[in-house]
Amino acid sequence: MDEFAKALGYKSASSVQRYESPTDYAGGYLKRDLVAKIVDALAGKGSPAIRKEEIWELAGPEFSTRPASRPRLVQSYDPDGPEQRDNDERMSIGSETGFNGAPEGSSPQIDITAGMGAGGLAIVNEGVPGKHGMTFSAESVKDYWKLPPAILVSLGLGARDIAIFPVQGDSMQPTLDEGDVVFIDTRHRRPSPDGLYAIIDELGGLAIKRLEVSSVPGAEETLVSVISDNPRHKTKVWKVEDLYVVGRVMRKFGTVK
Repeated sequence: MDEFAKALGYKSASSVQRYESPTDYAGGYLKRDLVAKIVDALAGKGSPAIRKEEIWELAGPEFSTRPASRPRLVQSYDPDGPEQRDNDERMSIGSETGFNGAPEGSSPQIDITAGMGAGGLAIVNEGVPGKHGMTFSAESVKDYWKLPPAILVSLGLGARDIAIFPVQGDSMQPTLDEGDVVFIDTRHRRPSPDGLYAIIDELGGLAIKRLEVSSVPGAEETLVSVISDNPRHKTKVWKVEDLYVVGRVMRKFGTVK
């Protein structure tokens, strides 16, 4: 199952194992973008060889006879060109449908209690770092925000490149208080420059931390200090390859002190 998950572009079996269980997955047909990836991974394998038409039946009978019409999961994207939209404009209702059919020009507020494992239940499509942001599953989208165009211009972001997270706990006080809301640029996936980032913690939850590269230039391993602004919480040091960055904190909405 690990090999199958990696063939689909995920990091581990946790991203696909729910489809093997009728108790964990009751969503009916699979999203056609996911099925397209399964076709690429499995078609022609086995004895007798698995046929593309058989795999496309996972997306519904109407897709089994026209596999060539399937869309790609990641399409070519011009950040300066017109916005590209999914042909399916219905509101998302499943873990593989992602952020589709949302109000025009809106950004998703993510339910951070839903589990944020990289490539898992919450993150359907990691996007293209530096170009456009992530797609989150519908189950993880708790609400939508519509930011004024002037704010989006000042951030240099499109509405769908922004993910919005409520802050929990006191680890980032006094910078962030519980109840504050932070706006994340999900295109920004590397911890450079130093600053506040949303990351996946050791337990698969989402945390806001201050990241600083702590290794010297040219070192064999690049180390990153994961810092809580509240001195009661210890600083941790991670290898950069072990760090999963969801995005960079751009702004916050919170109480006036």
